[in-house]
Amino acid sequence: MKNKQSEPMNPKTILSIKEDAVVKARSLQNAKGRFAAGKFLVEGEEQIVWAIENHCRLHSVFVHDKQLHHPMLERLIQLEVPLFFASDGILKKISDTSYLIPFIGIVEIPKTDFPKDDFVIVLDGVQDFGNIGTIVRTAEAFGVKEFIATKEEFDWFYKKAIDASRGKILASHLTQCRSGKEAIAKLKERGYQIAVTTIRKSVIQSFAKVKDSPMAIVFGNEAAGVSPEVEKEADLRIQIPMSGSVESLNVGVVSGISLYELKTKWVLAMLTKKIRDSIGRDLYCTSRWLRLLFDTKLKAATPLNGDQAIALMILKCDETSNRTMLAHDSGMVNEPDTQALIQELIDQKFIVEAQDKLTLSEKGEEAIAKIWSIHELVERLAFMNISDEEKNLFLKVLRQIQDNCEKLTPYE
Repeated sequence: MKNKQSEPMNPKTILSIKEDAVVKARSLQNAKGRFAAGKFLVEGEEQIVWAIENHCRLHSVFVHDKQLHHPMLERLIQLEVPLFFASDGILKKISDTSYLIPFIGIVEIPKTDFPKDDFVIVLDGVQDFGNIGTIVRTAEAFGVKEFIATKEEFDWFYKKAIDASRGKILASHLTQCRSGKEAIAKLKERGYQIAVTTIRKSVIQSFAKVKDSPMAIVFGNEAAGVSPEVEKEADLRIQIPMSGSVESLNVGVVSGISLYELKTKWVLAMLTKKIRDSIGRDLYCTSRWLRLLFDTKLKAATPLNGDQAIALMILKCDETSNRTMLAHDSGMVNEPDTQALIQELIDQKFIVEAQDKLTLSEKGEEAIAKIWSIHELVERLAFMNISDEEKNLFLKVLRQIQDNCEKLTPYE
């Protein structure tokens, strides 16, 4: 996948810290500069790889002028990332360090909408960048990628936060609100239950009653905790029981403990709803209902069932196949009775097998002619009250799902 750029690809050698590219890069050392430019720095080969792997838009990369044969250069050139070669001194000025970082990238801050996932994390006044990165990395381990900050100028992309998250912050969905009040109001409007970590009027989180609705868990400031305006809107106030000799835990540690327990509780509470709403269930049920309707209509005209009819139609299209491929193309690759179904078609002379190759017999061709009118009837009935545009879109999406699953599912 190419990194679409508006700037020329020709590598350029930087000779002065006063050059425009350097001035702009140096402005990204602070939050104000990052917000103004809509960009941030990634420092070192590892961070640049994180940016590439997470499909971030690399605006440009500064490279040490002694790294002309480094393998990373070839990768950046293939991605069409604009390159600037620079000396030790210029690179140290860009990174504001006393040591050399041979690769420094400029990445565009992605624009994001308000979270749509059913489980989100709210950072209410968390300030330490190490803690921010730790929370994001911990959340990734539990499958959580949605984060909301309760400050509009919240700085997600300071170098320490990126490093502490081990690059996971680049794969996350990050949004900001103007205040905690605004964040909670938006979440409640969308049906989220709000859980806050606090010692005030709280229950031990192991005993918290989690509802079967979307959840937002709030982690507060390192010193002050969750703000009063957010805490008063909470549906759940939870705490982690501790020995009397310890007053509090680091917010990064709290996030790991709370996420583990609350995410498990939430999944169990939501499981029935998730099963009912899952695409897998809908596709499976739709497929089964279509097969049942097809079977019902077939009984009046042929001795075949829906699975056998579909296998014959696929073989008609492919002209020749083998048992494994026919089972795969019929969507029955993992069903235990597949080979018995194919063998029955061979025994009834609908299919001819010779040297491990399957072809339709004359009897099979005649059966297809009868089957097709039934197939058209079933399709017409199944798509009643659905427009041609809706039907075509549905089929397009369905084929894309099939392609995706086929690419990810090995078969013999």
